[in-house]
Amino acid sequence: MQIKTLGIVPLIAACRRQERHAQEELYRRFYAYGTTVCLHYAANREEARDIVQEGFFLIFKQLNKYDERRPFKPWLRRVLINAAIDHHRKYNKSARTIALASSLEPVASSDTGFDQLALDDLLLMVQRLSPGYQMVFNLYVVEGFSHREISERLDITESASKSNLSRAKQHLRNVIVTEAQRTDKKNKL
Repeated sequence: MQIKTLGIVPLIAACRRQERHAQEELYRRFYAYGTTVCLHYAANREEARDIVQEGFFLIFKQLNKYDERRPFKPWLRRVLINAAIDHHRKYNKSARTIALASSLEPVASSDTGFDQLALDDLLLMVQRLSPGYQMVFNLYVVEGFSHREISERLDITESASKSNLSRAKQHLRNVIVTEAQRTDKKNKL
């Protein structure tokens, strides 16, 4: 049987036996998904690719911990998120708690301009957040981690996690309002 036609369980079994062609196939099957997951935690596509590489190294190293009775994709996602957290710790040591220079006013929900934004635009806005804000925002909003879990994983206090999330949301609100106003001006011309 060809490796490309194997189901996920036999493919994982072959990867556990260190069969190179099976590892390449697993990587090929899940690379795009992994990149999508890692883009939430990276400043750009290149950094996401680095995290995916680090993540697949961990996946192959920890494949013996995967329970075949459970779905593979959520396990893979968790490993990739942990790789992103490790990457963040390694390359953003000084970004434990980051404060915005100016205090921002909350924006009324009717003024957010969400109806004018595409998902790609929102992803780019999140990627422009400082590393500390971006990591906390994604772990809390996208992945559903609690502030306690975030504080344990990032080695920050719960209050720092809450503060970073609040500031990330404030920053995103301002960026969204600015983009909506810019779009309105273009549409009026």
